[in-house]
Order: sequence, then structure tokens, then C-alpha cells
Amino acid sequence: MSKWASLLALSVVVCAAWAQEGVNLQFKFKENQRELFDATVQLDGNLPIPAAAGMAGTLKLAMTLFMQVDKVEEGGKATIKTGLEAFEAEFNGQAFPVGLDMARTIIPDSTATVHPNGKLSGLQGSGGLPGFQLPGIDIRNLATLLFPTELPDKPLTNGTSWQFTRALGAGDDALKIPMNARYEGTEEYNGVKMHKITQTFEQNFETYQDAFYQPTTDKEAAMRVTKGTMKGTMTMWYHPETGLVQRMTMQASLNQTTEPIKRDGSEVKDFEREQSEVKLTATLTRKEPKQENATPSSN
Repeated sequence: MSKWASLLALSVVVCAAWAQEGVNLQFKFKENQRELFDATVQLDGNLPIPAAAGMAGTLKLAMTLFMQVDKVEEGGKATIKTGLEAFEAEFNGQAFPVGLDMARTIIPDSTATVHPNGKLSGLQGSGGLPGFQLPGIDIRNLATLLFPTELPDKPLTNGTSWQFTRALGAGDDALKIPMNARYEGTEEYNGVKMHKITQTFEQNFETYQDAFYQPTTDKEAAMRVTKGTMKGTMTMWYHPETGLVQRMTMQASLNQTTEPIKRDGSEVKDFEREQSEVKLTATLTRKEPKQENATPSSN
């Protein structure tokens, strides 16, 4: 083999080894760490919301979310608190009469344990829209929005694909959705090369409600049943050092039908069925911490 051929072969081997070295992306927390995120959510379709249930229209939400790290254990596992810092809404272009206090009854403060790979456990929260699940988002615990990816136990290289299951809800009522994730390499955002990950999901579901539209697993006592399909795509840009999501976009849809359970064998009438077809678009952006002035201004 000639000298140049040997050098070329060596270069190919070195480049291949470098390309496959991979990235070990992890979520890193500090106690008392506090982060703010701006989020926008737009829902188009038949919306099961107070004062507009079943009405076709567009609901736009503009929110600021907070994440507070209460405790970091050995190994990097953290206990975090999430909730609303600010909230505004409009329906069909008109301001919607839901203030921050009322919004917090639907999206209350909640806690969760976040592992360094993004796995969530110990989800605690309540609220939510009775009998309705937003596609891809669990507003009963905002950790599902701030930490949408569970990372695999292997280095990430371009094109690495994996699957994990994300639970929306709590306990036996949780809707378990398989997520298909893919590492897309790095992409510059705000002057930093971020790690880009895309995710897709599609899931059929069947849930039961009692007479007050509250979820129940007791099918014999259930008064209503909801069947439907949710699906969507998500793109996240993660910071290479902290692992925090810096930006996220999501497009999703939900199609569901709720109808009464007739135990006398009678036919369910069309007017007794409630159908919701919703398209959702959402964005999430981490707010950069305010820089303190180095010297006080003089008056």
C-alpha cells in the first residue's frame, strides 16, 4: 500500500471513530435553582372548556411557567416543583375571562422527581379538564412539558432512535403513551450548539368517567366512556451543559367521542354523543436569567 493510501485509510478510521463517539446528554440540577419558561398553546376545534364546552373555535394561551429545584440527591435525581407564574387567554380573538388564580385551579402547582436521564416519577398534581386529555401535554403536572424526553442508556449519535413510555395522569388513571425519539445532532440556537431531538407519538385510548365526568377505573360503576386517538410530533433543543430544554415546538391532534353507557340495552342517540376534534400547536422557550447591572446607575 502506498504512503498516501495508508494515510487516507488512517484518516477514514479516525473520522469514523470520532463520528461514532457519541454524546452523553444528561439533565443536571442545583438546589434552589429556579427557571422560567414562556409557553404558548393554541387549540383549534370543538373545545371542552368552561363557558365554551363543545363550541368550535380557537383558544390561545400565553403562559409563563416556573421550575423550582427543591432537592438534589446523590446521583443527580432532583425533586422539583412546577407551576404558573403568569397566564393570559383568548377565545376567538376575545379575551377569555380566566385570571391567574382561576387558571391555577386547572393547572395547579405540582411536584415530581426528575432523574438525570429525564425519567419522571413521583408525579403529584391535580386539576385538569374533567373528561378531557390534551394531546401530548399533562397539565396536571407541568414536569411532563418541561422534561418531555427520557434519554436512553447509551451515547447519542446522529440518527440514534429509541422508544420510551410517558404516563399522562397519575396512578391507575394514567394514560401510557409510547414515544418514538430520534437524535438529530446539533443545531445552533442563541449562539450555542444545542442537541436536537425529535419525537412522535400515536395512541388509541379508552377511558371511563363517573356521573361528574371524573376519571374512574370502575367500569361497572362508570356512567360514560370516552374513546379516541391522539398523535403528534415534537422537536426539542437541549442545552449541552445543563440538559435543560431551551426551545420546544409541538403539533398534535386529538379526536375523541364521549357517550353514556346504556346498561338497559337501549341505543345511544346521536345527540347524546359529545365529539371533540382538536388540533394543538405549542411552543416552549426558556427565559434567559436577567443580568444584574455591574454598576448602579447614578441619578
